[in-house]
Amino acid sequence: MKRNCVQNVIIHVPENMDFHALSDKINDFHLEVVERRLNSSNLTTEEKIAVIDKILDNLKSRELDGIIK
Repeated sequence: MKRNCVQNVIIHVPENMDFHALSDKINDFHLEVVERRLNSSNLTTEEKIAVIDKILDNLKSRELDGIIK
């Protein structure tokens, strides 16, 4: 197993939490992680674009009625 690799994230939210605000924070977090990983990789620009395309294709394939499952 790789070291320093996130296995699971659990988010506990209060009952009166605004889920749209939480969603935006989670999206920003994922964007930062992907950007950091791509910048620290030894991939070429074309390979980085291919990685981003595969991520988008994966998200689109899991989308149902505008919601990604």
